[in-house]
Amino acid sequence: MPVSNKHKFVFAGDVVCEKQPQFSKALKELFETAVVKSCNFEAPIQGYGKAIDKTGPLVAQNENAAKWIQELGFNCFSLANNHINDYGKEALLKTMEQFPESEILGVGNTDKAYGLKTKTIDNTIYGFLAYGENGYGALNADREFGHAWINAKRVNNDIQEYRKQVDVLIVQIHAGVELLDVPIPEWKDRYHELIDLGVDVIVAHHPHVVQGIEEYNGKLIAYSLGNFYFDYPSNHPQWNIGGLLELDFDEKKLTSYKLNIIEKRGQLIELKDDDYSQNFVNPLSKKLNDKDYEDYVNKKAVEDWEKHHASYYAKPFNGLSDYSLGKLLKHAKRSIFNRSVNYNLIWHNLFIESNKWLVERAIRIKTFGKNRS
Repeated sequence: MPVSNKHKFVFAGDVVCEKQPQFSKALKELFETAVVKSCNFEAPIQGYGKAIDKTGPLVAQNENAAKWIQELGFNCFSLANNHINDYGKEALLKTMEQFPESEILGVGNTDKAYGLKTKTIDNTIYGFLAYGENGYGALNADREFGHAWINAKRVNNDIQEYRKQVDVLIVQIHAGVELLDVPIPEWKDRYHELIDLGVDVIVAHHPHVVQGIEEYNGKLIAYSLGNFYFDYPSNHPQWNIGGLLELDFDEKKLTSYKLNIIEKRGQLIELKDDDYSQNFVNPLSKKLNDKDYEDYVNKKAVEDWEKHHASYYAKPFNGLSDYSLGKLLKHAKRSIFNRSVNYNLIWHNLFIESNKWLVERAIRIKTFGKNRS
């Protein structure tokens, strides 16, 4: 009997479980047809380690989260993300122990985090890698245990070498500007570079909202799958809307793909129908190459600067970005009770790529205007 080389994979976005997720009937049926089912496991399990010193929220998930996710059928887990080190090495190690070692990507010591995982199905060798942007857990020379960094010097050479060892190379990346519905050009360029080096499919997450999909040089980039199941409070209207990427391979090539839309309602994750998904995704994909794409990003960069980053740059030195009554009162309080420099916040501003690149855009526009090249 001839060997079939037709294989379906599904990729989900960010997962943080405080309660046990449940699948709708349609979502269960889709999962049953896939041989690889992957998600981004966004944070360590609770009860281990201690909170690290960082800027931004500290996130952990239910001690049963890994078990729940595996019971739903997931069998490939990216742990390379900005919250996985929130409670230090002990919590990360304990979280890694919840999964078969062969199924976790992008974390550990340097060799393990940057190492290639392969899965041979019939006679096709699939390769899997996972990276995150810079952050408090990134292996960027600040630590010896954490998550693989997408802009580490070794990454380009690694990908070229790994390309020779597999038939299909799939890379997951946790990066981007949160709550922005398009990738900024700097990430778009970086993902194009990785495709040119030999990656077949890039699956990205982190912005917490869905972004579009793009074919580039015959390969596929899904820029953000958003949240799959994220038990963390937010008022954003798309916080509980996510993407589920469906990939079909035949004879060692990607033959078709579809970005399905899912919605979390309480503990239930529902799969939206094809019309709903297309009407949701197609406008996002169109934005990627629209003539106004970069103007749109620049506008959002300035808005983000005025809403968040200006005060981020003032706060480390107990300064002010504007002179509203509330800001003045907070400044007076800080001046009396907290006179130290917040180096964590400075690091957060300067070394996490999405923050740095967005601010650079805003400052150029504020200084020189939108037509500055």
